[in-house]
Amino acid sequence: MNDRDVIPLKGLVTMKKSAALFACFALALSSCAAAPKDTSLKAQLDFENNYITLPLDEYDMSDQAEDITYRAYLLILKECYAKKGYDFEILENGLVSGNASQYGSWNVKHAANHFTSIQVRDEQERIYKSIPEDVRASCREEHREELDMLYFDVADEEKYRPVERIRGEAYQRAQGDPEWKKARSDWWDCQRQEGLTPRTGDGEWTSKETANLNADDPKVLEEVIRLATIEAQCSEKVRLAQRLGDLEASYQGPLIEKNQALLNELKADRDAKIAKAREIIATHQ
Repeated sequence: MNDRDVIPLKGLVTMKKSAALFACFALALSSCAAAPKDTSLKAQLDFENNYITLPLDEYDMSDQAEDITYRAYLLILKECYAKKGYDFEILENGLVSGNASQYGSWNVKHAANHFTSIQVRDEQERIYKSIPEDVRASCREEHREELDMLYFDVADEEKYRPVERIRGEAYQRAQGDPEWKKARSDWWDCQRQEGLTPRTGDGEWTSKETANLNADDPKVLEEVIRLATIEAQCSEKVRLAQRLGDLEASYQGPLIEKNQALLNELKADRDAKIAKAREIIATHQ
């Protein structure tokens, strides 16, 4: 991994947001409809840090886990570059998750982050590239073992594929629950009341007005953020993310129990990465 002259991007292989949009994989849709669920399990919404946490995140590289390992990775580089006479700025706002958007724009406080996080990551990459190539290569080699321990890359996808299979199954089952459509319908009604035109396809999580704009165009970014804020206000008003998250959580529970032994092995691997990252953060600040 460290032979590649790039810094890891948060969310590079955290496939849960997109994998959930796939079908139930090996399960037939008919079996999804009759699936058991545990309604005692709930999604945890962290509006301050923009996290949506589901039960399965305990076994996967969640947004929180990626933020921790990403910070540790950059701190190792920062210290190494400093010893060689180069300053390396870590953009703190780039460490706030902008990826929790599986239910559309849901958090008014962070409505802009979803559209600016790409620019922040690009700027972090630019800062990284400003360090001379030989210095970057030297630091990668000197800290190869530590960096490899932290990095969750494409090679890990196969190992964690069972988690994504379970996540996809739970999502499909939740999507077939009548409450899923009711929650989305309430969100659409609110958008209409605010003058927007909701898109109602299964994988559509923005209004038509937002979809018609290019979020990468700086000239329209202000309007994109304005629309995302309205969508987030409606989401908060009808508790869309909480309701849909609770549904997913309730269907994840029985699947987790069914696959507990395998998931525990993956959790041990994930926890080792996080423990190493926390140790680095504590000693490199």
